[in-house]
Amino acid sequence: MELKSRVLVAVYLLTAFLALLMSWAHLPAYFGSGFADANIQFWNDALFNANPAGKFLAVDVLFLAFACNVWMFIEARRIGVKYVYVYVIAGIVIAISVAFPLFMAARELRLVATDKHFTGYKIKTVDVITLVALFLIGVFAAFAIL
Repeated sequence: MELKSRVLVAVYLLTAFLALLMSWAHLPAYFGSGFADANIQFWNDALFNANPAGKFLAVDVLFLAFACNVWMFIEARRIGVKYVYVYVIAGIVIAISVAFPLFMAARELRLVATDKHFTGYKIKTVDVITLVALFLIGVFAAFAIL
């Protein structure tokens, strides 16, 4: 596997791991209620008891999750990534911010295995700087609200 693919898979896996830690750090308040009651209370809080900014983010993430799921189904069928429903269900039950990077890692590994990956792309320095800045903003924001 080329270095680009190894780095990309590592970035996706790190993103999924940090997303799991940072998102689930806010869930212990719901754990005592059982799975169904916890989900009802969580979504009630996220969509109806939140302030306008929280409601915006909840709706934004739900629509983003839908678009990610559409793309995951199409891409999984196109290149042969197995178990696409595991990623979709994980996005619902765990977090889309965990499931989607895991799918992207599986996708990259599948592309490498089938020799369909495109190695001719050139990422620019400004792209890397922008991605690092966006990553750091997300991490700092997640730590700030812990």
